[in-house]
Amino acid sequence: MPKLRILIIEDDEDHAFLEEDILNDELDCEITIIPDRATISVEKIKNADVILLDYNLPDATGEEILSEIRKESEAPVIIITGDEHLDTAVKTLKQGATDFLVKSPQNIALLPTIVNRVYDEHQNRNLLEKQKKEKEMLTTKIETLRQVLTTLAHYINNSTTTIFGYAQLCLQEPEDSRRCEKLSKISVKETKKITFVLQELENFVNSMEIRTTNYVNIPDAMFAIEESIKKKMEDLT
Repeated sequence: MPKLRILIIEDDEDHAFLEEDILNDELDCEITIIPDRATISVEKIKNADVILLDYNLPDATGEEILSEIRKESEAPVIIITGDEHLDTAVKTLKQGATDFLVKSPQNIALLPTIVNRVYDEHQNRNLLEKQKKEKEMLTTKIETLRQVLTTLAHYINNSTTTIFGYAQLCLQEPEDSRRCEKLSKISVKETKKITFVLQELENFVNSMEIRTTNYVNIPDAMFAIEESIKKKMEDLT
């Protein structure tokens, strides 16, 4: 399992090192420390699995930094501050912070547990979102395939009905060679049409298997299939 990448944005050097020591004692992690807004980079934000953000930096507020972080990353952000006012916590949580920790010896000792928790929750949310998208993709593919099968079944039914109808007529008047010859030609044509339909079905199923998005444009798919079948039938005439 790769090391947990933690970004600490803290202007108090002693406190930053304290956080680093506590985290290193209990977690297998890789820590980067940034003292102010000026040294924050998009790369460092995007590379972080968890971000610890001091609410009061010398060159920016925690709200400003949090806003910049959220433009680049969905990683959990834990606000760490000496401000014990509940309003501050509520405000930052509404703006996208994951958790809020008031600076104190007791709270800082809990930092590894909190980091682990917010990271695990974030990973679980991502997994659930991925599963949801996969389910939506599967549902879309099933519905698309159902509609395609309905259309292709229409072609096959038309062909088999035509073949069956002429066969019945030939059975009624087997001596009518002209009618039987016509049946033979029609049967060949309609059988080829059925073959084309089955080929289009196979092609469509194969395209669904390699499709990487969860969106299938059903009308366009149906139109393309019907146009392909019509073109192949025209080539026979």
